[in-house]
Amino acid sequence: MSDQYVRRFLDDELSEVIRVHPAVLVVGPRASGKTTTARRYAKSVVRLDRPAEAAAFVADADAALASFDEPVLLDEWQAVPGVLGAVKRAVDDDSRPGRFILTGSIRADLVAETWPGTGRLIRLDMWGLSEREIVG
Repeated sequence: MSDQYVRRFLDDELSEVIRVHPAVLVVGPRASGKTTTARRYAKSVVRLDRPAEAAAFVADADAALASFDEPVLLDEWQAVPGVLGAVKRAVDDDSRPGRFILTGSIRADLVAETWPGTGRLIRLDMWGLSEREIVG
C-alpha cells in the first residue's frame, strides 16, 4: 500500500474553513482519514487517545492547549471531553482563524444548547474514501 496522500473531497472545504474560522471539528467513522487529512493543516498534533498526551489536558486543558504551536490538531477529542471547553475559552479570548482542528471517531449528536462549541466550531463530516477519490 502506498504512503502517498490521496486528496479528499473535504480538503478544499477544510482549507477554506480553517482560513476563515478559529476552530473546526471533523467527525466521521473510524479509519475514514480524518487524522491523516487534518494533520496536513496542523503545526502541532496532540493524540488525546494516548494517556501520556491526554494527561496534561486532564490536569489543565487551558494551559495544555496554550502550550502548542497553532494550528493545533486535537485528535480523538472525545477522549478528554474538557478539551471542548478549553477550545471554547481560547476562541472566546482570541478568535483568529485557523487555531484549532478537532477530530473524532464518534458521531454523537452534539446538542446545541449544551455543547460548548456552539457558534465557535464549524463541523465537517468526513466519510471513507470514495471511488472517485481513489481513482483521482
